[in-house]
Amino acid sequence: MATTAVQRGLPVVPPEPRGGRALVVAAWVLAALLPLVGFLSLILREQLDPNLNNPELHFLLFLAVGAGLLIIAYDAGESAERRGDARVLLISLAFLATGAFLMLHSFGTAGVLFEADRAGFKIAIPVGLLISAGFAVASAFVDARPGFAPMVVRRRVLLWRVVLGAAAVWFAWTLSELPPLDRAANEGGTSDGLAVLAGVATLAYAVAAVRYLVVYRGQLGLLPASIVACFALLAEAMIGVAITGERAWHASWWEWHGLIVLAYVVVAYAARREWRDERFRNLYLATTRERGQEVSVLFSDLAGFTGFAERSTPAEVATVLNSYYAMAAPLISRRFGGELEKFMGDGMMATFNSRGDQPDHAVRAAGAALALQEEVGKLADANPGWPRLRVGINSGEAMVREMGGHGFVAYAVIGDTVNTASRLEGQAPVGGVLIGERTRALLPEGARAEAVTDVRVKGKEAPLDAYLLQALP
Repeated sequence: MATTAVQRGLPVVPPEPRGGRALVVAAWVLAALLPLVGFLSLILREQLDPNLNNPELHFLLFLAVGAGLLIIAYDAGESAERRGDARVLLISLAFLATGAFLMLHSFGTAGVLFEADRAGFKIAIPVGLLISAGFAVASAFVDARPGFAPMVVRRRVLLWRVVLGAAAVWFAWTLSELPPLDRAANEGGTSDGLAVLAGVATLAYAVAAVRYLVVYRGQLGLLPASIVACFALLAEAMIGVAITGERAWHASWWEWHGLIVLAYVVVAYAARREWRDERFRNLYLATTRERGQEVSVLFSDLAGFTGFAERSTPAEVATVLNSYYAMAAPLISRRFGGELEKFMGDGMMATFNSRGDQPDHAVRAAGAALALQEEVGKLADANPGWPRLRVGINSGEAMVREMGGHGFVAYAVIGDTVNTASRLEGQAPVGGVLIGERTRALLPEGARAEAVTDVRVKGKEAPLDAYLLQALP
């Protein structure tokens, strides 16, 4: 029986907007022909090799392309952060490495910011592309081992710092002219070291491109196709590095620079054609779109809010809700790293570890609940008559699943763990935090919680064992 795209873990590519099909076809043709054009231009470099010495053009071109790549890297990184997707995160790191080193290369254009050539700036592009190639291969194979993607997501901040730190170190090393960057160097692959570097990067990009073709076979939408074309063009650019030699400012030298620019123009165009709110959705891993995950779920509710609203003016009700939301949102998301799923009238739902990067999710949820009670208590003390809070927390397995399609997508946390958390909130005392048995088991030694047995909730035949949380160590 034939498998569907969903069964194979691939995104269903949404239909193209009306009137845009011609542009999509043109982009497909461009993505298919550019590698061929680049290959032919490399072969014919002896016949097509006039000199064009224009430092200002070189500086502005690569400064602009590098800055553009940093923007794409940030956009992709934000998507990866929001959805916890390792593949898009690694792609963003590849873009970041290339963009940062392209800008370093532009800074070193002789006659613009510096009068003389500096070795580190001259070879910055090959070095940046080699680092980028490592992330490209990692993104292509991130789904090969079950534990690799969660590990990447957990270490995302460290990875970003490593890339930016490498660029900063290279910049300082270049200015200091410490060995081996204390002697003239050529960005074309004349030396054995650069030739080997270019060969390794070429192979890495080729492997990554083939792997993407295999993963997205049968569902090769515009964005995945642009990634394949990008890696193919970058592989050709590294071939250009290896064979151009000392012919700086000649057409063959400009040609491999141009291949780099074209590679990322293709990706930028494809991303621009995608739905703005989820530009990189068609690259998400299957485990991003649907996965089982142990989470902690927090529900809160303002007790007696209906009666308060009945006695108060709409303006007073709005003031209470705004004060509550304005306090709760940063407390949940910034202070404790939770995902604020939704506000529901005077209630709220938040999740912890929904991206799989918070092994201490129960502690985070418990800390957030106690902090919420403290802050709401201060608001109520300062404003007599304002309602106080009930909070319920439950931990356990849940399904994190993509819901919706082009125009609106939500990543909902679904399962009995969620329902039980909501029921516990309904049974919590005003000003208290009622937690489930699994949440209690995940809290560290020294946490103070009073057992509450035989808790009966709507929809559950058997009573629940719960605990009234009092303090964390």
